[in-house]
Amino acid sequence: MNETSSSSANRRVLRLDTYWPYQLTVLADRISRRTAAIVKQHAELNLSQWRVMAAIAEQPGRTAGEVVNVTPMDKGIVSRATKALLAAGLVVREASQGDGRISHLFLTEQGDGVYAALLPHIEAVSHQEHAALSSAEREVFATCLSRLSGAIEVPR
Repeated sequence: MNETSSSSANRRVLRLDTYWPYQLTVLADRISRRTAAIVKQHAELNLSQWRVMAAIAEQPGRTAGEVVNVTPMDKGIVSRATKALLAAGLVVREASQGDGRISHLFLTEQGDGVYAALLPHIEAVSHQEHAALSSAEREVFATCLSRLSGAIEVPR
């Protein structure tokens, strides 16, 4: 046995197949890839553009900063996605009445149509994953996700 093999045999290693944060990341990546394929196929959008649209559809009038806060994307990605959606006529920007430096984002009629057409395909992803769990398991899973999200501090 050479020196490298000997030293690596005695060190602690993280088993990725049993490390739940890694497994959750893999699951999230699979869901993101599936969602990205759907929005590309049905609307020629990328995943970031879909996430911006979904955040605006959920709460019309959100600012770009609010979109950043509710999605797993940084300011630059949200900015580029928003610019593309504005250029495509799927989103409009309206200046805030109270603060001219802030603008609110809204889906256009065309954007609302694209969102409505994509929604059943996106929901099908969740339904397929839910079918793998019983009703009780889904409830426990949702509760656990919520508790874990609240327990993990994110560095600023």
